[in-house]
Amino acid sequence: MNPPATLVEYGTTIDPQLMVTPPDAATLELETGHPGENDAEYIRRREDLFALCRKHRLEQLGPPLLDYNAEETRIWREVSPKLDELHLKHACRIYLDAKRDLAITRDEIPQLRHLSERLQRETNLHLVPAEGALPYRTFYEYIAERGFPVTQFIRHGSHPEFTPEPDMIHDCLGHVPPLMNRDYAELLVLIGKAVAATNKGEQVLALKRFSWFSIEFGLLEEVGEVKVFGAGILSSTGEIPFSLFSPDVTRRPFETEVVINTDYDPSRMQDHLFVAPSFSFLRCELEHLLQRFGIQV
Repeated sequence: MNPPATLVEYGTTIDPQLMVTPPDAATLELETGHPGENDAEYIRRREDLFALCRKHRLEQLGPPLLDYNAEETRIWREVSPKLDELHLKHACRIYLDAKRDLAITRDEIPQLRHLSERLQRETNLHLVPAEGALPYRTFYEYIAERGFPVTQFIRHGSHPEFTPEPDMIHDCLGHVPPLMNRDYAELLVLIGKAVAATNKGEQVLALKRFSWFSIEFGLLEEVGEVKVFGAGILSSTGEIPFSLFSPDVTRRPFETEVVINTDYDPSRMQDHLFVAPSFSFLRCELEHLLQRFGIQV
């Protein structure tokens, strides 16, 4: 996503400092000012996908196979090459290798069912179709059970460089490829189990901040260079160069105590980022944090 960024909990724009869980909406609700709010054809398509993905999620059917229309394919073909060029220069190696192994191309929107099957073989993770907003606890409970919620709709064509909500481009070109890496996968599952295991607001907030500055907006040190692995950066043509080169961004080594006490604003470009040495390091840091909190998973 391009700015304003949103906390990726699939259709929600939750302020992580507010321990409020959004309702599990049974119908499509576009936020005011959404680029497609006055486009009847777009709304009908979104409503159809909402109903289909909700059915598949609740009945545990896995991601449905979709026939993407010409407009959706056009948007993918416009956005994907721009991101791909930036990925080749600035994404971490495990992301690039996974994107290649998953055969995600610039030309065709991949079927999430097929990607899910590949993930299942590699890291025992699977993709869960998300129709839209999921309550944060529901979201993390899926992750705790080794399922990652993903959307299957495409952003509105009037602003293909921007989406106010996580869409197929954000999920498929941001979140999905790193799930092929075992260390990354286990880090994610551990976060999900930890959030699902605690009701203490201050612990949930700390875990959300840990996730935000790693899974969503994390940077990685790789052979003496800083590379991107956070999905919120990888899926944004604006966030990638901003995160690495803007003089307005503070980049610090990942120190858990600093991270969990750092606020962030999901409504704008991220100007406080942390650089981790490896995914295994992040997993060890999270394990130590859970021991300190007394959270058993």
